[in-house]
Amino acid sequence: MKPATLVKTLDEMLSETKKGKLNWLIELQSTDGLSDSLKHKISEDGQEWIVDECFISFCCKFRGKDYLMITYEHIKRCKDQVRSHNLIFMPPLNVRYFDVGILSPYIVDADAVLLDRFHQLWLLVMDSYKKKDGHVSLKIFDPYD
Repeated sequence: MKPATLVKTLDEMLSETKKGKLNWLIELQSTDGLSDSLKHKISEDGQEWIVDECFISFCCKFRGKDYLMITYEHIKRCKDQVRSHNLIFMPPLNVRYFDVGILSPYIVDADAVLLDRFHQLWLLVMDSYKKKDGHVSLKIFDPYD
């Protein structure tokens, strides 16, 4: 799917979600809450960087079609410096792996607008989940299991 088409679809999904007409299955795997001693470290530019990774899977049925969209954020920290890279994937429903290598054939060209829509969707579904309105199921996976 082209990025502009996905942005339009996400705009419609956001609208339908706000109206309570979409049900979401959100799956999350992140190293964010772990101790730095457990996180992957890389050497770059003569410095040691601590790496955080976050995968979020968004799954819903919209207009009779199943959608699976996975976002990935790779964050490197070194002292007061932070570098972040974001990827978006649209794999078939049976490819639900939190692995960039496996997901790479399904990458979507992401621009700032598309990444913003996914961020808006994340905020909206988390708000819905907190309200316990029954439209969002959340599963959290340990990154080291």
